[in-house]
Amino acid sequence: MRFLVATDTGGTFTDVAVYDRETEKVTYGKTLTDYTNLIDGVLEGLKTTDAKLEEALLFKHGTTHVINTLIQRSGAKTALIATKGFGDSLEIGRGNRPVPFAMEYRRERPLIERSNRIEINERMDSGGKVLVPLDLEQVRQVAQRLEAEGFEAVAVSFMNAYANPDHEEQTVALLKELLPRVYVTSGTVLTREWFEYERASTAAANAYVGSRMSSYVDTFDQRLRDRGFKGAFYMMGSNGGVLSKGRAVEQ
Repeated sequence: MRFLVATDTGGTFTDVAVYDRETEKVTYGKTLTDYTNLIDGVLEGLKTTDAKLEEALLFKHGTTHVINTLIQRSGAKTALIATKGFGDSLEIGRGNRPVPFAMEYRRERPLIERSNRIEINERMDSGGKVLVPLDLEQVRQVAQRLEAEGFEAVAVSFMNAYANPDHEEQTVALLKELLPRVYVTSGTVLTREWFEYERASTAAANAYVGSRMSSYVDTFDQRLRDRGFKGAFYMMGSNGGVLSKGRAVEQ
């Protein structure tokens, strides 16, 4: 395997860098970003380099696709499943005023509107002991509603799940079984911090972009495989490191 390939899809240009392990040289490619098909833009950029996908050891891809989806509010139709009584945590937040003296200030509306936040019967105490058992029949009823109303993604965030994620894990497993085409995520899969708002908002954001990103990553990987690529496919994380395909789709 000869080539190491890195690409970045930006707002204007799509850039490609290729390291040749035999010659120890780096070549670069650049093309205008194709907004109608971001993957085509990357593949066109590759044509301007010496890289051959069938000889590539790894392919690393960075993109602003996720942050653009959040900024443009163009994510999936998403639901939040929360503990009964905690459906408004996304709007309550930390209860602070970031701009205390601006009376006209309004927070950005939540990624998931109130009508798409569903409360179910379950409750853990702060030590992880079950106070109210999880109502799996209610979860099944929620799944029927999500399917009937065409939801593409769902986030699950339960009270005190950081101490015991069992109810979240059961709910996620059942939803994935009943709704195989729906993107499902939960707060404790992403972070085990004890703040309720932080876990709920993280899960909501992950679900909101996750459906789109999952399709994007799967399609990208398949397009590379169809062109003879047999190496490892990585996505660039926001920390500058790399994520495996599975990790990128999950988080």
